[in-house]
Parts: sequence; C-alpha cells; structure tokens
Amino acid sequence: MPQLRLPAVFDPQRPPSVGKRRSKRAKSQPRQTQFEVARARQPKPARAMPWRRVFGSVVAVTVLGAVAYGGSWLMLSDAVRVRQVNVVGSQVVDPYAAALAAELDGSSMLRIDLDAAEARVAALPGVASVEITRDWPQGVQVTLVEQQGWGYWQAGSTRVVVNAAGEPLKLARPPADDAPTIIDVAAPAELADGLDVDTDAVALVARLRAEGMFARLGIEPTAFVFRRDRGLTVVVEDAPDTVFGDSTNYAFKVATWGALLEQLAAEELLVAEIDLRFGRNVVMR
Repeated sequence: MPQLRLPAVFDPQRPPSVGKRRSKRAKSQPRQTQFEVARARQPKPARAMPWRRVFGSVVAVTVLGAVAYGGSWLMLSDAVRVRQVNVVGSQVVDPYAAALAAELDGSSMLRIDLDAAEARVAALPGVASVEITRDWPQGVQVTLVEQQGWGYWQAGSTRVVVNAAGEPLKLARPPADDAPTIIDVAAPAELADGLDVDTDAVALVARLRAEGMFARLGIEPTAFVFRRDRGLTVVVEDAPDTVFGDSTNYAFKVATWGALLEQLAAEELLVAEIDLRFGRNVVMR
C-alpha cells in the first residue's frame, strides 16, 4: 500500500493534496494541443520560377521592338519612296503637268495622301476626274478622265466648246465630227462681257439628239438658233422651223410637234414656223 507524505504540520482536518496534483496533470492536455497546432503551421515550400512565362514575355517584348524598329525604318527609308509617277489617259492634258500637280515624287509610299493629290490634279484644265493608286514598291499611277466636248456655242465670230450640260470647256477632247453648233443671235452690246451660254438650250438639244427624236420625226435639222427673247429654234430642211423656247413641257412639245408634222404632210399646208412656247395654244405661221 503506497504511503502518503504528510505536511510538516499535520492537520487531520485538511484533506490530502492529491487533488491538486491531478489538476496539474489535467492542465497538461492544453499544452499538448498547443504543441500540435504549432507543429501543423510549418512554412510553405518556395514556388518554382515560371521560366516559361518569363521566356514568353521576353520574346514578346523582342518581337514588338523589332516591329517598331522595322516600321520606323520603313517610314524613313528610301526603299519605299515614290520614284516614278505614271500618267494614264492623257490626250489633251499635259502628263508632265499632271505628275507635277500630284506632288508625290519623293514621298513615302506609306504616308502619301491620295485624296489631296487627286484634288490637286482634278483642278487642272481639261480634267473631268482622276484616280491615283500606289504601284509598289516605288511608283504611283495617275489615271485621268478628260473633259469631252459635246458641241459648240457660237456668237458672232467667237465659238467655244461646251459639254452636254452647257459648261464651256477651256481644254477638252474635241467634239465629234457631226457635233452641233448652237448659234446665239445676240446684239454686240450683249457680248461685251463675253459669251453667255444658255445651259438649258444646250441640254435641250443634247436630249433631242440622245433620244433620236429627229430620226423618229423623219426630219433633218440644219441649224440651232438661240435668241434671248424666244429661246431655242430648230431650223429644219424641207419642214417648218420649230420654236421650242426652253425644255419645259418637253414631252408635250415633242408629241405636238410630231402630230403637226404628220397633219401638215397629209394636208399639204404651207407653214413656215411652228411655235410651241405657249402650251396648248400652238401657233403656226
């Protein structure tokens, strides 16, 4: 049987200290738990260097740098500068003048402003439209569409070339051999400031010719005469002259003209002039 140590002063009423020792043993359990928790928190192992990612970044930076350097070299290099300007479609326009007007010689092929160059060339006399394209590696092509003369407007001894819209042309390809001439019967005082082309009269004659109206009516015009107070008169061989005035009521005037020509041919009436200027009130003289 185990023996108990008694205190120096034995007190029969005092219980032994066995319970206190048990409490100290009981307190040792949390210490064991703390030790286990601390042991679980071990430092994480060091992560490996992502060499693939680093290598990819280096390659990307190198490629971007090479592209930037190559672009700068191309922008400044003489290898892609305009050294040849080819002009196509010129008959009346001086091709050398068109090439100079483009102002592209020596320019970088990558930086040339084609719209601005086309505007400069289009301002030249005789040019109706222009298109400029790159011709790699060191050339450009200037394609011209030149003004085309349609006919003539004449007053006195002065005659100018006009297009189908009635615009006078300083420089243009010549009209066809059978091109019409509209004669302006104007007083000398009216010509003091130069020719005054009536665009409506030109457009009217152009429409009659384009629609083949003279062939349909079986007539052959010999002259087109314009007067400020009467407008356009079509002079016809072996048929009455016809005063159109202007292009208003064009369809009605043409239909009436044809009907009257058939009636005059059937009845063999002698009429020198048909006046279509007053709508349904057609005058025959």
